[in-house]
Amino acid sequence: MTTPIQQKIRDKKRTPEQIADMVKSGDWINHGSTGGDSTVCTEAVVKRLGPGSGQLKDMEFFMHAMFYPHPEFQEIDPMQEYHCIHEFFFFPWNRRARDTNNVSDWAQWGWAYGMWAHHYRFANAIRENRGMDWWFNAATLPDDNGYFNMSYGTNNCNIFRQTAKKIVFEARSDYPWAEGGRFNTIHIDEIDYWVEVECEKYKWPQVNEKAIQPRPVEQKIAKHIMKIMRDRDVIQLGIGALPSACVSAMVDAGFKDLGVHTEMMNAGLIGLIESGQVTNAYKSLDRGKSVYTFAFPLDVDRYYKTIHRNQAMAAYDIDYTNNLNVLTRIDNMISVNNCLAVDLLGQICTGYYEKRPISSTGGFFQFHVFCAQSRGGRGVAAMTSRSKHGTSRIVPFLPEGSSVDVPAQLANYVCTEFGIVNLRGLSGYERAAALISIAHPEDRDWLEEEARNYGLLPPSFPVSMYPSEAGGRRYPAYDERRRYKIPMGSAIWGYDWEGEYQSGK
Repeated sequence: MTTPIQQKIRDKKRTPEQIADMVKSGDWINHGSTGGDSTVCTEAVVKRLGPGSGQLKDMEFFMHAMFYPHPEFQEIDPMQEYHCIHEFFFFPWNRRARDTNNVSDWAQWGWAYGMWAHHYRFANAIRENRGMDWWFNAATLPDDNGYFNMSYGTNNCNIFRQTAKKIVFEARSDYPWAEGGRFNTIHIDEIDYWVEVECEKYKWPQVNEKAIQPRPVEQKIAKHIMKIMRDRDVIQLGIGALPSACVSAMVDAGFKDLGVHTEMMNAGLIGLIESGQVTNAYKSLDRGKSVYTFAFPLDVDRYYKTIHRNQAMAAYDIDYTNNLNVLTRIDNMISVNNCLAVDLLGQICTGYYEKRPISSTGGFFQFHVFCAQSRGGRGVAAMTSRSKHGTSRIVPFLPEGSSVDVPAQLANYVCTEFGIVNLRGLSGYERAAALISIAHPEDRDWLEEEARNYGLLPPSFPVSMYPSEAGGRRYPAYDERRRYKIPMGSAIWGYDWEGEYQSGK
């Protein structure tokens, strides 16, 4: 006997072509959440772009770190005559479109608060008054109770569900059921339609992440970061080869009882969990759980087996994983993320450099700044000392047309293959000298000359006296501040006279 829920599931099922036929010229489409990228519905809509009768024009697609490539955009409408893409975090396929034809919008944003700030104009309790016409998003197949699980793409769904007039889920059998957390399921009553994806045809791009070997320069950066890591640290890692190098270094260092609280669950963290070094046993929040908000399943089988019904993992919405109030409460949190450049003032750039969009700030700001507000917390901005073009990533001043993703006064650790320095609490002279000390040796004389020319170093200040992690210039080593917390709100946090951490005194 068919239950009312089962009947509702059947009634709301459509094909991608049926969805595309309902779309009208001028519609705005939210292409999905990171890890929940739309595939079949977007492809069906793009096939209708054009100038003729019955074709679609003046279409706008809003994308947020979309990893699944859509070559049909370039094949059908390369100059974006009939559509416009608003991309807030560039991946290579979209960056190529921008570089080739000077198309694709870019805007600065950040996870959590940044997403709400960008979507506040679309949200409305009354569906008909919402600003987005469609939201397409990947999810699991519905269960017997009518719930879809957001799986790899839990992150922005609680925001997006409040912004669209019509909601369409693209159900995938290769998506695991991610345990919560919160806001990681949505009921059939909340959506309008769903389509079933042929997963063999619409596969995620696959990468053998186990075969990725960090370069020597990344291994050196990772070793420097290990100097400020300890047992029981709670880890957040960004995307790229550097996190892989950090994981290898953590394994070699033999750290124990590590925890995970991250936005992106990646192969490095999965490997660390598999090694037994992650127990989450000493986390001040979500004890016993590895917390994350999205993943790119670059190895479908491995990611599925890791996440599906795993009670030791918890998928949360972005408003939890990247929430400043949450991050400041996680003791001994360390975040490691790549950046593009740092200037001698301490300003950090991650998204838009020298008039060209590279990616975006994503969660960099929240994790770098607010992890460092926690008891024993650290935020690490990591980069090679030189770009692939041979130019210094440490510069006197960020060039014109560059975004400031972390202001100087909130910068914490900066690391290159030549060392790691903590900018917190430094004077301007100390800060410039510290950054010069970890620049490429061939760039240091130039940087010092520029610093003196612009008053960032005085004529006689000895650059060799930069504050170091060894405690130079009265600067404490990390272990001396591991039990210290930056004051937040009305309470006063600090030490007692014996050096023990106390609150409210």
